[in-house]
Amino acid sequence: MQIDKTYFQNILNEEILSVDLLTHGQIGPIYTLQTPTKKYLLKTSEPSDRLQTEAKMLKDIYKYEIAVPRVFDVSSTHLLMAFIEESNMSVRSRELAAAKVLAKLHSVTNESRMYGYWYDTTIGPFEQKNEQTQYNWGLFLGQMRIMPMAHICYDKGVLSRGVLERLERLCRDIYRRIDISKITPSLLHGDLWSGNILFNMNEAVLIDPALYFGDREMELAFILMFDTFGKIFFDAYTKVHPLSEDFYDVKVPLYQIYPFLVHTALYGSAYTGGLEQRLNLLKV
Repeated sequence: MQIDKTYFQNILNEEILSVDLLTHGQIGPIYTLQTPTKKYLLKTSEPSDRLQTEAKMLKDIYKYEIAVPRVFDVSSTHLLMAFIEESNMSVRSRELAAAKVLAKLHSVTNESRMYGYWYDTTIGPFEQKNEQTQYNWGLFLGQMRIMPMAHICYDKGVLSRGVLERLERLCRDIYRRIDISKITPSLLHGDLWSGNILFNMNEAVLIDPALYFGDREMELAFILMFDTFGKIFFDAYTKVHPLSEDFYDVKVPLYQIYPFLVHTALYGSAYTGGLEQRLNLLKV
């Protein structure tokens, strides 16, 4: 892709010394721009509203005084942000910083007890529908998260009809598995694997959000899925938000279903074994 250096020099009011390909993201190439004083990150894509949605999500998180990259410019084909230079931090410092930022993020709720968000968001290359009429967490999880992603996987040919039917049965009776009345909508990052939380000068910086309001333990189940953080994180986090009694036995396998489906849609049937294992644990 050809980068228009003149355009970005006018935005930044600085000369761009170099443009370097950093990596290929899920929706397009990602570059670094170096000026005499700073480094910037430039995400690119084919024309769509995905990068504009990402910019809105980052700005929304920033409202709560939570560290995210500053957005300088966005269009249907690019998103220009501050480049986050990572610092060398001990495992303990990283986990404590992560616990602090996530406990703060999860303390954000909304007055209407709404699940979802005020606009549709994204997770990787996929759209996340966020109907604002969803005031029942069990319905939202089934109808807005699990089943739409299950159908994407089925249509791609990486999920069998039998597993799809098991997921349909699961979603019909989620309300019987967890106590909905004890759940309060919390603002979730939505895609919190190790690559989406950076550590800079003793603080955690969130990137690539997939924002929505949901059960905060949804985020924790995803953290456990890839062992992103360990005991130090959970000890610090649970001082602010104690775990529910059924977290490990019920919520972890239930809440890992959606991220397993996302990974199945992205990377294929290698993740269906883990998905079926969770369904077996839930006796579906």
